[in-house]
Amino acid sequence: MNLVKSGRQYSKSMALIPIDNVGEHGIIKDINAWQLPPNVWTDGNNVRAEHGAIQKTPGYLEVMASCPLVPYFVTNLEIGGANYWIVGGLAKIAVHNGVLWTDITRTSSDYSATAKENWTATVLGGILIMANGYDVPQFWAISAGIPSVSTKMADLTNWQATNYFPFSLRAFRTFLIALNVSKAGTPYTTLVKWSTEAATQTLPTSWDETLATVDAGEYSLEDTRGRILDGLPLGDSFMIYKEDSTYMMTYVGTPFIFSFRQVSPTVGALAKNCVAEYDGGHFLFANGDMYINDGQRLKSILPHKMRDFVFNNINGDEYEKSFVVADYGNTEMWACYVSSANVTNSQCDRALVWNWANNTFTERDLPNLGMIAYGIEGNPLAPGSWGAATTSWATDTLNWNQSAASSFFNQAGKTLVFASPTNQKMFRHNTGNQEDTADMTSYIERTGLTLDSQGNNNQSMVKRVTSIWPKMSVSGSNTVNVYIGHQMSTEEAITWEGPTTFNPGTQSKVPCNVTGKYIGVKFESTGDETWRLDGYSLDIKDAGVRGSKSY
Repeated sequence: MNLVKSGRQYSKSMALIPIDNVGEHGIIKDINAWQLPPNVWTDGNNVRAEHGAIQKTPGYLEVMASCPLVPYFVTNLEIGGANYWIVGGLAKIAVHNGVLWTDITRTSSDYSATAKENWTATVLGGILIMANGYDVPQFWAISAGIPSVSTKMADLTNWQATNYFPFSLRAFRTFLIALNVSKAGTPYTTLVKWSTEAATQTLPTSWDETLATVDAGEYSLEDTRGRILDGLPLGDSFMIYKEDSTYMMTYVGTPFIFSFRQVSPTVGALAKNCVAEYDGGHFLFANGDMYINDGQRLKSILPHKMRDFVFNNINGDEYEKSFVVADYGNTEMWACYVSSANVTNSQCDRALVWNWANNTFTERDLPNLGMIAYGIEGNPLAPGSWGAATTSWATDTLNWNQSAASSFFNQAGKTLVFASPTNQKMFRHNTGNQEDTADMTSYIERTGLTLDSQGNNNQSMVKRVTSIWPKMSVSGSNTVNVYIGHQMSTEEAITWEGPTTFNPGTQSKVPCNVTGKYIGVKFESTGDETWRLDGYSLDIKDAGVRGSKSY
């Protein structure tokens, strides 16, 4: 029986082996390549896995130009139909309202933040509150339900003392929760401190735990030795993450106000800002792993996938700069860190991206970031109409009767905004196909394929591969580079042949002629283009067994 493809005949010993659904598993680096299913990738960069395919990740471009400070931190505030991007530096805070920058640093003095211990931000009743561990917490006052760019940040009203500094501060119910508090120069690293309840659109009236007439209080989590790093609400409770453990804080009312329960005696956060909400739970970037926290238990999501690789490649001197951010529109969680290769800029240059809808992992470059936030980039108050729209029908995210003024309600219109202290720029993700104005290199790679001419995994069989048939699309008339690799044993380094330029618009296959027991493929782009890979097929001929020279 002969096989026929595009007018070409194959002998019995030649077969066209399809590899489809190539976005099902993403990238896995912690398992030997030859042990993986054929549609698993062993390496890649600047790609995402979705809808069964691998795609080049979108680029980013500078926005909110001429940032007036070195941006280490960014957060987004949507309130009353207005949209603000608040950026924290080490000494200053500035806001961009979609039109211009304004310095909103407190009038009394500059701040004392550090690059390794970034700001945290939270919102209580529409009021933005920020803390850095070295200054009195800051708040941005509102009037008639919204803040004004003419209003400066100020020391938190009714904060207990001017020499008390919380490492992190978060809102929960109508309380503010201060974590890991330094009192008059003495660090209380296991201390949880809470305010009185706050009325609508107001700040708490007291933090004094000694007053019997208020419900403010404090409690020290001393069951484990690690310091508290951060916390975040989860349903009706508040989760507290230490370096080495996790606790649940639950409101019980007077006289105790809150109860505390240990959820894990061994798992805690890697750093401040290393936890994010998603889909009714928490994603946690921990010390040595990544977890899902549903409030009852912490479940690892990295074993046998990317755990060893990631934690062997984090810069151990800069791990405190790690953070996570959720891209809710793309169901992606980004775990951002300083790589061991980044010894010059020492800001986050890598992200492990987990798509929680598909349970896949991919990787991407970052432009040396201090923080990323999710929201609408631009000015939602600006007037807009369909007649004035400049985007195409295929790409516009607004609904039929929706103006720009209401776009902040539209999840699809939101994106990630990067704060890069190294570049002193703000960047918008999902913009173009380049890294700012530079071409982006993206690739996906598989090594250790052992398929024989019947499509079976066969490590003893020597294979000859004569062509690759990509199921691929590339924007415009652009091309991609295709490589084919081969090895005779797992101990020897793979030898790559190529690149061969491939244009899906005019070509169907990539000719090659390689022989080995283990085969590799790599697809790469280096220019200003998009691409999508749905699968590929290999022309394979069995060429001998074990050490046979019959081929």
